[in-house]
Amino acid sequence: MDDIDNKQSIKREKSPLILSKLFKRIWYVSLAVGAAVIMLQGKFAFKEMFWIISISTLFLAFSCAVMLFKKDFELVERILYAIATIVLMFFNPHWLDIPAYLTNDYRVIEGVPTEFDHRSPYKSGSYLHVKVNNEDLKLPTSISNSYSDRWFVIHYLPNSKFIMDYKILTKQETKLKKE
Repeated sequence: MDDIDNKQSIKREKSPLILSKLFKRIWYVSLAVGAAVIMLQGKFAFKEMFWIISISTLFLAFSCAVMLFKKDFELVERILYAIATIVLMFFNPHWLDIPAYLTNDYRVIEGVPTEFDHRSPYKSGSYLHVKVNNEDLKLPTSISNSYSDRWFVIHYLPNSKFIMDYKILTKQETKLKKE
């Protein structure tokens, strides 16, 4: 009988440890997925990337909140995870755009870009930087330099400036818009 009680108490002691490890793993996986997708969002521009980034950030925040209130984690560990999560959520504002995405409340900007150049920062993939009406945006790299003098219509999310849709008008349509 004593053996059974010992085994059950060991299981009860291991259970919080397994749960703690699970939340740590969720935090690290969310961090890795979010960082990787943010670096690749310019290369593979499609709407689902927004959800991958937002959901990974929300999982990161949720697992951090659990770690903050669970007593299995040391105080220093809690503080480090909280600081890292807050910093990442500050630099990755995609989660703030979830209501705008769900209500299709996109910002629209129109005009001929005043800046149009392909950029490739260290380790974050290449993207096309355009500046339209003093608004800096990142478009997919598949757009040719020959379109730099054309009229752009860009739909994007307000906080993250994630491009939801864009249209490049023809030369004739651009000419009419400029007049």
